[in-house]
Amino acid sequence: MNQEKYWSLLAPGTHLPRLWLVLSQEHLLIGWENISRIRATVDFLSLSFECEHGIVQIDSPTSLQELFENLQVERVWKIDGTKLKIRLLQQEE
Repeated sequence: MNQEKYWSLLAPGTHLPRLWLVLSQEHLLIGWENISRIRATVDFLSLSFECEHGIVQIDSPTSLQELFENLQVERVWKIDGTKLKIRLLQQEE
């Protein structure tokens, strides 16, 4: 099964200090130290995390389990939100 990925991974042993998030209106660089509360639904069709910009909500018709697993080990360097349904929600103060 060759499923198109909407995120890019780093080679093993490589680490970048920030995650690049492409949204329809802007590009964000998110420091790994600012990413917290990563959550996914049981079926991995929805994933969310908190960062300095707010809450990032990602929804997909296909499983995001691989993305979830690679966020855990900080191997994702870019998520293309123009190809996924991504919303940036403001955190409640």
